[in-house]
Amino acid sequence: MDRRIWILSATRFIRAFGRGSSFIFVPLIFIIVYHVDFIETGLFLGFATLLMAFVQYYSGILTDRVGRRTILVYSQIPAVIFYLLIFYTIAVPDYFILLLISWYGTIIINSIQYPAVQAAVADVTSVSDRLSGYTVMRIMANLGIAIGPLLGAYLAYYGLQYIFLVSAAVTVVEIVMLYALFKETYIPADHKPMMKGDLRKAYGQDRFFVFFIIIGIVLGVFMRQRGSSFTVYTIVIENLPYSYLGYVWALNGALVVALQFPFLRLMTKFGNPMMWRGVGTLFYAISFFILTSSPVFLILVVFMTISTFGEDLLSPTTQSIITTMAPANMRGSYVGVYNLYTSFGGFAGAIIGLYLLFILQNIAALYWTYIGIGTLVVAVFYVFLSNMFSRRMTEVLSSDTVVQL
Repeated sequence: MDRRIWILSATRFIRAFGRGSSFIFVPLIFIIVYHVDFIETGLFLGFATLLMAFVQYYSGILTDRVGRRTILVYSQIPAVIFYLLIFYTIAVPDYFILLLISWYGTIIINSIQYPAVQAAVADVTSVSDRLSGYTVMRIMANLGIAIGPLLGAYLAYYGLQYIFLVSAAVTVVEIVMLYALFKETYIPADHKPMMKGDLRKAYGQDRFFVFFIIIGIVLGVFMRQRGSSFTVYTIVIENLPYSYLGYVWALNGALVVALQFPFLRLMTKFGNPMMWRGVGTLFYAISFFILTSSPVFLILVVFMTISTFGEDLLSPTTQSIITTMAPANMRGSYVGVYNLYTSFGGFAGAIIGLYLLFILQNIAALYWTYIGIGTLVVAVFYVFLSNMFSRRMTEVLSSDTVVQL
């Protein structure tokens, strides 16, 4: 495997270790520190999803025009300042607007880098090896997530602001590593230049990709509930300790590290990424049904274990499927397009999820039942797409063989 995948994977570990807790605890900062209500918090989180997607759309186009390294290295410098500002606004909780602007700043910075990371993996892997490349990077990221939330939960007892001080420090380490070690994977001059209108024409005529996007939008509504809604449900509604949240997310990271390669071997022997995407979504549905039981710590552990099975099957397939469908000179752009449209699902999920959780907080089991049923329907749609994707993969592999000859 190309050395640059290991370099990217190492920086993903560092980022997840230092920044993972910042995403988990942000809803609590809004609700507990600044006393923002559930619905307003959902609006702020939902807008962040839209902002992230719009930035990823344009940064995806940009990385196909200027290459990967420039974006990977230099886009992260402002993030250090934003994390330090968030640290200050939590330590001195009188500047909510500054907190909000700084947090949105980190969202923008992270979004600028994301398509370049995903496209870089596709640049240095073949279609048949691509899933393995994304899996390695994902394992390293989740190794960081296995440690980061424990650190975050520990720091939260002394003050939520210290989580963001650590985020600033690890961002500096990430920048230095990428600058010193990472070499360019994509030279735009070596590929056909993308003209105005080419991208929209390419994906607009690809009915399979459009259908994949539509299902992804619906999936985004339900996947959002595993994040902010689960955090608010655990800490605010059920009044469970911070440590529980840290433990279950650490379990998530540890399970990904332990199980991703066995799952990868299974996924490469049988079926195709789209089929396994459906199976993974089914595991998510089962995990949401688990939360209809009494929210004791053991139930949280079972929920996170089963949902992590789903994550191991679903997450690596996303970029593998997208970059397989995309033309070589539009990989970053296709990633951006998919994230742009599916963000509307995440936006709706943040608002609808926290609103329903607020309405049903006294009968939260009904809330998780609704989420489980919706996720189950999405799983069925992915399974139906499986045969269509098999034919698409065959066409792409045949095309690659012709090019190599």
